[in-house]
Amino acid sequence: MKLLKYLLILGTLAGYAQNTASDELIAASEDACKCIASIESGAENKNDEIQKCIKGSLAVFKDGEEVKVDRFKQVESVLVQSCGPLKELAFSENRKFKHSYSENVLAQLAYDDGMEYLQEGDVESAVEKFKKAVSIDEQFAFAWDNLGISYRKMKQYDEAIAAYEKSLEIYDKGRLPLLNIAITCNLNEQYKEAMKHYEKFIEVYSGDPEGYYGLGLIQYTQNQEEKGLDNLIHAYTIYTAQNSPYRADAAKKIGYMYKDLQNKDRLDLFHKVADKYNLKVEKN
Repeated sequence: MKLLKYLLILGTLAGYAQNTASDELIAASEDACKCIASIESGAENKNDEIQKCIKGSLAVFKDGEEVKVDRFKQVESVLVQSCGPLKELAFSENRKFKHSYSENVLAQLAYDDGMEYLQEGDVESAVEKFKKAVSIDEQFAFAWDNLGISYRKMKQYDEAIAAYEKSLEIYDKGRLPLLNIAITCNLNEQYKEAMKHYEKFIEVYSGDPEGYYGLGLIQYTQNQEEKGLDNLIHAYTIYTAQNSPYRADAAKKIGYMYKDLQNKDRLDLFHKVADKYNLKVEKN
């Protein structure tokens, strides 16, 4: 198997969004975000569509072709931190299965109303509609998923976890509930449970970087530095291979770990893991 070489430039990817954004960068990012908002959640090649949106937004810059790559990364980094539609697209469920929708018209209508309220930011009304949907059709997995999302937005973490668990009883391979139950456990400071659920997610979706990313962050903060760094770099390599804009965020987190280990005089650990992934690190 051919080893891929990855380059991580510490300082650059992590710093784009923190610098004062130019008018051109703001305009390009807003344009790309609007374009991303038009991408269907069920699109097969989401990252390719996102790439097209970002490339299309670069027309606002008057630079030569030699700096287009840097501009692309700048826009990508801003989008990761500020574009809501990008996050919604990345964390949406695009695998359709038997209980994605309800055959009961009333349940489906309640669900559709709930989604509208959720998009408008009226989370309490969304909760009531999703609760109505699952009361009519208890096997409506997507309604349970979005009920969980709504409860999580309200910081009612126990209720959110219970909703995700109901969804997983219906379909135990649902990407959205598997991932979100791990995220919610972490927010609820149930770190062991969160790691368990991230590991379950990885078992089912081994090619999805989100599981390694989430697990790595928790492991690192729970004094499992080597495992945490390993999973973060693993996530970074998958994000990069997929041309996902979230590689910028993974690079930023790896940069924090580099600095932390440097302060602890333990860069040997960093390089040990980086070498495993054939990751070349440069600083600027």
